[in-house]
Amino acid sequence: MALKRVHILRVDPGEDLLASIEGFVQEAGIRQAVVLGGYGTLAAYHLHWVTHNRIPTENHFRRGEGGIEILAMNGLVVEGQPHVHVALATPDGAFGGHLEPGCIAYVLCEVFLGEVAGVALSRRRVDVAVEGMGQGTISRLTFEEAGRSSRPGQRWEPKQEEDDDN
Repeated sequence: MALKRVHILRVDPGEDLLASIEGFVQEAGIRQAVVLGGYGTLAAYHLHWVTHNRIPTENHFRRGEGGIEILAMNGLVVEGQPHVHVALATPDGAFGGHLEPGCIAYVLCEVFLGEVAGVALSRRRVDVAVEGMGQGTISRLTFEEAGRSSRPGQRWEPKQEEDDDN
């Protein structure tokens, strides 16, 4: 896997953050990328997070308005679909979750995407049973590189280069 190109996206005041990311990804033809980061301010937010540690998951959604700082942003673009998490703060404290439509840029908002090449990322629904958590179907990241593909429980690791000095 290699970093192919870095994209910097400006989201203007009043624009929806997630819709802007989705539109940029589609317009630029980005199929897979790492959300390297982002910062700025929001006039409104809409997030979701899981409410317990059992399978199947249960999501909680929350909206709010006011001067909201984006402290951090990360995630992936897989098969052209962004999956982004953010950490936000108000004078009352910090919180975070999964980015939903309705996060509206306030004064300044910028996002950095690192487009990747050399591996094909995808998400597949798989059945799982985890002791103490339950069983159900979850989304699992998979990756395929020429001659290699991921299996359940496997993580992507770069091929080791042979050391010519030994």
